[in-house]
Amino acid sequence: MSGTRFVLVVLLAALSAACNTAQGVKKDVAIGAEKAGEALHKGGEAVGEALNKTGEAVGGAIKKGGDAVQKVVE
Repeated sequence: MSGTRFVLVVLLAALSAACNTAQGVKKDVAIGAEKAGEALHKGGEAVGEALNKTGEAVGGAIKKGGDAVQKVVE
């Protein structure tokens, strides 16, 4: 009887540990996904800012070119 009780206690302990491990993995995955999402968001913002600056620079260059052409035409 005591041998059966010991096996039962060991099995319950193993199941409990497995459940805690699975919950821990789920939490770790959720934390990892959140951090990855934040990194992607920051990367997207950086790319957007770079594109805006590039667009402004190109627009400024085109405007200057247009002004130069206008002066030559006048």
